[in-house]
Amino acid sequence: MKILIKTSLKLLFRTKLLWLFLILMPLLSTFIMKNKVEYSAYIEDEKNMIELGGADEKVSYNGAKGAYAVKVYDASMSQMSDQFLKNIADAGMFIICRADVSDLTVDDAYINERVKFDGYEDRMGAAMFISDDFDEKVRTGSYSDALTLYILSDDKRGEALESELRYQLCMISDPEASKMIDIIPQKKVVTVAGSLERNLTIEQNNQKSQMGYAFSFMTLGFVFCGFFVAYNSITEQKNGVLTRINLTKMTTLKYFLSKFVSLFIITVVMTLVMAVCSLLLNMEDLGMSRWEFVGMIFMMGLIFSALSMFIGMLMGDVMGASVAAFGLWCTSGLFGGVYFPLTHTSSTLKTISFMMPQKWFLEGTEMIYVGDSHAFLMLICITLAYLAVVISLGSLGLKVKNA
Repeated sequence: MKILIKTSLKLLFRTKLLWLFLILMPLLSTFIMKNKVEYSAYIEDEKNMIELGGADEKVSYNGAKGAYAVKVYDASMSQMSDQFLKNIADAGMFIICRADVSDLTVDDAYINERVKFDGYEDRMGAAMFISDDFDEKVRTGSYSDALTLYILSDDKRGEALESELRYQLCMISDPEASKMIDIIPQKKVVTVAGSLERNLTIEQNNQKSQMGYAFSFMTLGFVFCGFFVAYNSITEQKNGVLTRINLTKMTTLKYFLSKFVSLFIITVVMTLVMAVCSLLLNMEDLGMSRWEFVGMIFMMGLIFSALSMFIGMLMGDVMGASVAAFGLWCTSGLFGGVYFPLTHTSSTLKTISFMMPQKWFLEGTEMIYVGDSHAFLMLICITLAYLAVVISLGSLGLKVKNA
């Protein structure tokens, strides 16, 4: 068995393309993690005031999670109207979607047409028109001329909106009252997670996203490391080497294990390259220690290298094995959630996601971020489970194939 391992390693390290993956993938992953990027896909949008591109733009897409959306046609676009709408949005109960109509000729016919469109073709709680002389009307107390409110649903929050409008109009029209806003305690929203949830900060969401993309590149490197081991095995099968090995009474399981040990060493080498590259990173930006990061990379790499080797050896065809390796990388990354979150997808996709190793390592990343001490124990168990399945099926598959 030692001779098989030494021979496999010699062939692997002579493969120039292997060195390309061993060095290039860690460098690409390091480059991604070194750049701080805000990934909005992982962030719950907390903006309650949204600027529309035009009066024709629908607001239904902004009323997520049952929010009470209000479409505003602002013909004033003054500092006062801006502050007025921001104050309403800051109340936290409404989403204000403002369309700038200050450059348009706005009359009753135009507003009636827009409101009719909103009522039938869009979905919102209410619409509001702010006149071009809003500031003057508010200062003189002509509130009914300053703005017009159209209730477009039977949602009871419409009454709360009316009360909020009256309150905010009084506040901005009275300079003394408006000064009192500064001493009012600011609203603070505290989100409490359920027993199965982990709430991450915006920074942690960005860190998780960067880790996901880094996992993607590292996975590609490990997948093709496994492919090169499988390539050598395919060559040995075609040249009759495996048949001669079997004549020496060496079991198929031992042969498969020898390939796995070779793969283990290659995975260690690639992980060490990644560890060296991580010296260029500020680990505080990743939200975890260096040994935690390197440990996750090693375990994930071992799983994907073994899976790729297993698939390639069973296929017995170099072209098919390379396509299968690339397909494994694409589909596992897609369903594993490394490119975009699968939180709001169907239950079927979520079930498929839990079959992908990346999903578990992203879960482990979240657990590390929230200080869960069981993160590594979970990842070790997941790694051992995948390896046990791969080794068992691999040895059995080779035995059946060469029977």
